[in-house]
Amino acid sequence: MELHESVMQSNGVVIFRLVLAFFRFVLVKMFEKTSIAFLSLVEGLSMKGTAEDDVATFDQLSKRWWEPNGPMILLHRLNKLRVPMVVEGLIKVGKLDRKQRYTTDALKGLNILDVGCGGGIYAEALAKLHANVVGIDPARHLIEVAKAHAEAQSDIKDRCHYYEQSMEEHWQGAANKYDVVVLSETIEHVVDKSSLLKHVAEVLKPGGSVFISTWNKTSWSWLLAVVVLENIMKRLPKGSHDYDKFVSPEETEAILEAYGCRTIEQRPFYLKFWESEWVWVPFNQLTYALHAVKG
Repeated sequence: MELHESVMQSNGVVIFRLVLAFFRFVLVKMFEKTSIAFLSLVEGLSMKGTAEDDVATFDQLSKRWWEPNGPMILLHRLNKLRVPMVVEGLIKVGKLDRKQRYTTDALKGLNILDVGCGGGIYAEALAKLHANVVGIDPARHLIEVAKAHAEAQSDIKDRCHYYEQSMEEHWQGAANKYDVVVLSETIEHVVDKSSLLKHVAEVLKPGGSVFISTWNKTSWSWLLAVVVLENIMKRLPKGSHDYDKFVSPEETEAILEAYGCRTIEQRPFYLKFWESEWVWVPFNQLTYALHAVKG
C-alpha cells in the first residue's frame, strides 16, 4: 500500500513537471511571437522621414500653432518646465542673481537663440522675461506665424526676431554672440546631431549656457511618443518622430563635451498624457532636459 502511494506521488510529481514544462514552452513561444509583432510594429510606426518631411509636417500645423488647446498643446504646457529651468540654471552658474528668480524681467539684457523655434511658443515666453530672443527655423510658414504673433504684442515685438534659417546657415555670422542657446524638442528631428551641437557651441559666448529638452532613446519613449501620442491619442503630428533620431542623454553629453560644453545638470521629465501635463520625475526612461556650459 505504501509502495503504491509512493508510486502515485512520484507520478504526480512527474505530471506536474511535465505540465510546468508545457506552460513554460507556451510562454516562451508567446514571448517570441509578441517580440516579432512588437518589432514589426516598430518598423511600421517608425516613419523615417527626411528633414524636408519634418519641415512640411510642422508647416501644415502653422495656422493652429497658437491655439492653447490645439495640436501644439504639449508645447504650450512644456513652458511650465523649460522656462523656469533656464532661469534656475543661470542662477546656478552665477549669470543671474538669486533675487531675480521670480521677477518679471529675470532675463533682461541676455541674448538668447532658440533653435527650431517653430511658431515662437518658447521664444515668446523667454522674451516676456525681457530677454532679447532670436528664433530660427527652416519652416517658412512657422516663421511667418511667429513674426505675426510677436508683432501683435507691443511688450515683446522689439525683443523677438525670427529668421527662416537652419543652424548651419545661422552660425557663420554669429560666433560667440549668445549668452544662451535653447533647443527644445528639436534635436530629435536632426540626423547630424554632432554638426548641430558643434555650431551651437560656436555661437555661445565663453561661459554661455545651452539648454536641451528631448526624447531619450528607449523603448518606453518610442511607445509613448510614436504609439500613444502620435497614433492613439493624436496629441503629436503623425510621423513627426522617428526613433532612429532619438538620442540618449549620455550621447548628448558626450557630443557637447567634445565641443567644450560641460553638462552641469540633467533632469528627466514625463508627460501625464491623460492630463497633458509635464512633470519632473526621478526616472530617466522617457524625456530629459539638460543644461551645459561652454568652458
